This record gives sequence, structure tokens and C-alpha cells, in this order.
Amino acid sequence: MAKMRGVSVVELVAFETDNLDTKCYRGSAPLTHLALISQADVFDQVSNPNGLQRDLSPKHASDAYDYVHQAPEPGRPRAFPEVVLNVRDKKCVEITPREGIDIDGMRAYTIRFHIDRLKGNKVRVSRVDGNHRLEYADGDDRLREPLLASAPFQLHVGLTPEQERSIFVDFNSNQKGMNTSHLAMMMSKLTPEQIEIRDHLDRWIAKKLSDDPNSPWHGLVHLGGSKEGSRTQGLARPVNFVSLEAGIKKLLGKSQYIHDLTDPTAQYALIRNYWQAVRTVFAEEWGNPKEFLLLKNIGVMSLSILGGTIIDRCIPQGRVTTIDMGRYLKQARATFNWSKDAAGDRAIVGMSGNKAALIIASEMGKELSDDTDLATISELQQQLLAQASSV
Repeated sequence: MAKMRGVSVVELVAFETDNLDTKCYRGSAPLTHLALISQADVFDQVSNPNGLQRDLSPKHASDAYDYVHQAPEPGRPRAFPEVVLNVRDKKCVEITPREGIDIDGMRAYTIRFHIDRLKGNKVRVSRVDGNHRLEYADGDDRLREPLLASAPFQLHVGLTPEQERSIFVDFNSNQKGMNTSHLAMMMSKLTPEQIEIRDHLDRWIAKKLSDDPNSPWHGLVHLGGSKEGSRTQGLARPVNFVSLEAGIKKLLGKSQYIHDLTDPTAQYALIRNYWQAVRTVFAEEWGNPKEFLLLKNIGVMSLSILGGTIIDRCIPQGRVTTIDMGRYLKQARATFNWSKDAAGDRAIVGMSGNKAALIIASEMGKELSDDTDLATISELQQQLLAQASSV
């Protein structure tokens, strides 16, 4: 397998059209041809401070290549958004109208690129958007063959670097990004269950917690997309799916013993027991999400991390019921005040982010004891501090 060889001219067929306040040429062409005629102008604060593109992610580019190169699956169509290019050097392109082709006022053109005019270190046709899609589209000298599949393109001619940069920023930051909960849900639905469990156990467990009528999270999780239907039915879903998924990931990362359970269904049942214990012990906070911060992101993350600690205390003892976990949660319940109106050292108000969640979980974890006759971590810490000061 190797790069496309022996190509001296690439011809594209496109219609001249309006895109908001710009004129451009739009059409479809083999990805390998789009890769052949274009280059990435990569930003480097030392060697190319006026560059446009971020540094290439080989994994991202490889994933894009594999997405196209994989065998088609019946019932699961694939598609790419437009690759956006800009001809900086007009000497490298010839644009001529095609006779007799005019659709709804749009004129068709042949756009011809001479490959020898594109050689050198200078970027003559810039990849404004789509660099990762095109990086391996022309193949390489060892592993990849050129991609002959066609994809849409949008070609501009003569945009200045500042105009390129403006469009790049618009595409990548100014537009509203896809809701991450919605995206996670779409990914979940596209993946067979066994692959989902293997690759995204956290997402699989979060989805089951949302769907399971016996789960305390059932009916409380917003799965992405519009909230209008829930509002119409008077349903309050205070937690985004992506927050619950992130919390489960933290719990799985914190716990060591949960991975000794090799059946994911057993892992799910254990985690469900933990959250049932949370709902029982923090009944007031759980039942009044508008008045308390427990079901906000900071609460979900903090209690998820604490869950890993509690599970690691329960499994070695062979005690994994909701009651067993609830006993530990009761020990830590008074550590913080979760009211949105709370003030003082025990208040959660104003705390956010992973670092804050770790602090909250750590402070709550200090109150845990396997035997009421034994000192807690908090008490041990005080003893050690007293010993240190007496030395």
C-alpha cells in the first residue's frame, strides 16, 4: 500500500454558490484528491506563529481514516461534513465554466489543480477545516491505501489568512457544540452491548441506572436533546447523563475491589445498591434537588468518589447490601451541609470541579470506620498531629 502516485492533475467539478456572505465552490470528490491538493498550515509559536491549524492528533486522524476504510454495515450509513479549503495561491488553479450546466442559477465549473505547482514548503491550498479527515486520505508508504471514497468539499479562493482564521474560529468555537449527554447517548445506541461493556463500562452502567425502574436514578437523568417533552409532562430531570457517566467513571477508577467482580451485571448491582443507600441516607437532599446541591455535578462527583471508598470497605467483609453501605454513609452524612443556602466551613456552596469533589470525598471518607470502637481516619489524624506538635 502506498500514496497515490503518478497524478499530475486533479480536476474537481463544483457549483459556485453562496455561503452566507462568502462565495465558494461546492461539490464532491475522492478524499485522496482533496488530500493531494491541500496542506495544513499548522500553528507553531516559534516556527509558524501565523499558522492556523492545531497540532495533528495521529489517533484522531487514524480514526477518521478507519471510519472511511472500514467495510460498510447495512443499516448504518456513514457521512462526512464538508472539507473546507482555501486557495491561497491562485497560480496553482485553473477555474473554467462548464457549458450547459446551470441549476437554479448555480453555474458548474471545472477546477483544475496542477500537482507540480503545489510542491514546496509553502501552503498554497489551505485546509481550513478537515485536516484530520485528510491527513491519511492519500495513504502512506507502509500501512494505508488511498481513500477513493467521495466526500463533500467547500472551496474558497483568495481568502486572506485573517479571513481563514475567522472562519476556523467560527467553525470550532462560536457555534454551539453538540450536547455531550446527547452525543454519549447516540454513541451508546450505536454500539452492541458487549462492545459497549468492554469499551465503555461507565457509560453502560450509567445507562442502566437511568433505565432501570429499580434504580434510584430512574426518571432523574436528562439523556440529551430537547427538554421540552419532560417540561410538558411536568418531569424534573436534574442530572445530565454525561455527569452521571463521569461519576461512574470516577467510582470505577477509585475502587480496587469492584474489578474483582468479573461480571459487569454484578458490578452494576453493587453500584445500584450504593446509590440506593445514598438516596436513603440523604433522603431530604435527594428529594429536593432545587433546595440542595446533592444532585448537582459537585454532589454526583463527590459521592461517586466516596462510593469507590465505601465499596472497597464492603467487599472484603462480604457485606454489599444497601444497608451495609448506608451504615458508612450515615457516618459521613454530617460532614457537609448540602443546602444551597448554607454558609460556613461545612457549606458546599461555591465549590466546583474535580479538585473540590476530591476534597469533599476525602473529608467524608475520614469519618468512615469499620468498627465503632476503632478510631476514624479523622481521629487518627488528630492524634498524629498532637504527637507531631509534642516532639
